[in-house]
Amino acid sequence: MTIAPDPVFVTTATTLAPPKQNVPRSVAAFLAIMAGLVAIKLIVDRYFITAFVSPTQAAVFSWVVLICLTVLGLIGVWFASRTGFPETWDPGIPLRERLLLPIVAGLVLGGIALIVDHTTGWSALAATQMRIKTIQIAFPGSLFIYPGGAVIVNIIYYLVPLPLLLWLVTLATRGRYAREAFWVLGTLVALIEPLSQDLAWKGHPGILLATFSQDFALNAAQVVAFRRAGFGASVALRVTFYLMWHVLWGVLGG
Repeated sequence: MTIAPDPVFVTTATTLAPPKQNVPRSVAAFLAIMAGLVAIKLIVDRYFITAFVSPTQAAVFSWVVLICLTVLGLIGVWFASRTGFPETWDPGIPLRERLLLPIVAGLVLGGIALIVDHTTGWSALAATQMRIKTIQIAFPGSLFIYPGGAVIVNIIYYLVPLPLLLWLVTLATRGRYAREAFWVLGTLVALIEPLSQDLAWKGHPGILLATFSQDFALNAAQVVAFRRAGFGASVALRVTFYLMWHVLWGVLGG
C-alpha cells in the first residue's frame, strides 16, 4: 500500500496522485550518507578514539552498530517510499527546502539551546550528576563525532520507526486517516528523545521544562523536515544543531 504525500506539505488538491519516488536513487543517497559516516568512523578510530566522554557514545560508533543501522536504514528507506515521504535527497524538491531551511532551523534551535544553557546552567548540572567533567566532546574530535552522531540519531529516531509505524497504521485502516496518523505518530516520535533523556535529569522543574521544550521543538522540526523534504533534510538540520550546541558551545566552554 502506498500513501500519498501529506497535502499540508505538497499540494492543496483534495485528490492526490501516488508519489513517484525513485527508490534506487533514494537508496543510493542513503548509502552515500552512510559512506560519509564510515569515513567519520575511520577518522575517529585513527585520531580521536579516546575523545568520547562515555562508553555508550563509543559503542554506537562500532562496526557492528553501523552495519545494523545501515540494514535498518535501508528498510526505513523502503517503508518511506511506501508512505509518501520524499526521497532521501529528492532532486524534485528545491534545494532551499532540502538544505537551506534545515540549516536555518538548526541555527535557530541551536541558538535557543545555547541561550537556555547559559541561563540555566543545565549542561554543567547534568555533567555533575553523571560524574563527568563535561557532557561535551573536546574539539577537534567533536567536529567529526557529532555530525556522525547526527546521522545515527536520525536513523534510530526517525527513518526506522516513523515510516514503519505509519505503514502499519494505514495498512490496518486501509489507507484512511493517513494524514492524522502521521501527525499523531510524528508527535510520539518527537517525544522519544526528550522523554528518554531529559526526564532522567534531577533538578529544578523550571530547568527541566526548558530543556524538555527545546528538545521537543528540535525533534518536531526534524519530523517536519523529514516529511517535507526527505531524510537528508532532517540530517542537515540535526548536524547544524549539533555544530552549534556541541561543537561551538563546547569550544566556548559550555
